[in-house]
Amino acid sequence: MAQPMLRPLLVSIFLLWLSGCTVLQQQRPVEAPLNMSEREQQLTAMQQFSLQASVGVKSPAESISGNLRWQQKNNTEYHARLSNFLGISLFELTQDSSGSEIQIKGESYRAADTSTLLLQLSGWSMPLQDMPLWLRGLPGSNGRDVQRDEFGRIVSFNLTDSTGIIWQLEYQSFFSDSLALPKRILLSSSDSQIKVVIRSWQ
Repeated sequence: MAQPMLRPLLVSIFLLWLSGCTVLQQQRPVEAPLNMSEREQQLTAMQQFSLQASVGVKSPAESISGNLRWQQKNNTEYHARLSNFLGISLFELTQDSSGSEIQIKGESYRAADTSTLLLQLSGWSMPLQDMPLWLRGLPGSNGRDVQRDEFGRIVSFNLTDSTGIIWQLEYQSFFSDSLALPKRILLSSSDSQIKVVIRSWQ
């Protein structure tokens, strides 16, 4: 009589063991970051990439949140679109050989200084000129007071954008690959805060 009762129990234990194995197989192994010099050389060499992220902006003018899609075509050309969670575009930014263009509320504007233009049109700004660099975790030539962690990864630095606003950038977490690409970025100025949570890199 005990044997038939044991059979369902053994089956349940076996299924639980299988599901545990499946979970372990799905977890990506954590890779140690490359050394500082090699990692930053490879990050600098990333001429083409795309990413998708969630963005939250809190400023005296307004508080907004949405989805960012960034497509870097080469060292100087890119296209970015920030849309709300309904898919409605908040702004689109294009940088190419002919200059910079911002589309807001169906209107297009061209300017050499996109951060100032965004501030004038929307009431809030972000350091757009250096964005292709700081998205990758690089301070560029404008970064100051650079702080690193025990792996040599940059975890914070200060940046003055083209409008004169001083930003502090903090890298709160990284992806667990050898390049340790940024995952969570916090930008803070005297009166604004921008949170960027990157969901995927390509």
